[in-house]
Amino acid sequence: MSQASRARVGDLVIVQGPRVGVPSRMGEILEVLGTGEHEHYRVRWDDERESIFTPGSDAVIKHVEHPGDDEPVHIHEP
Repeated sequence: MSQASRARVGDLVIVQGPRVGVPSRMGEILEVLGTGEHEHYRVRWDDERESIFTPGSDAVIKHVEHPGDDEPVHIHEP
């Protein structure tokens, strides 16, 4: 994932269903963990559960306009 496409707090994660008939799930990124290729997220899913999520090829990050987008983003490292 390039620096320009990094996820930010408030962005959405959409995970496609594993097969036809299984719905996609969506969640809001609450925290960005790790850096570079080891980036993962604390996500609140649409069923209100939270988990640590490492994106795979079935995940799409939908960037959301953030107020104060020119402010620095703080990334937590393990």
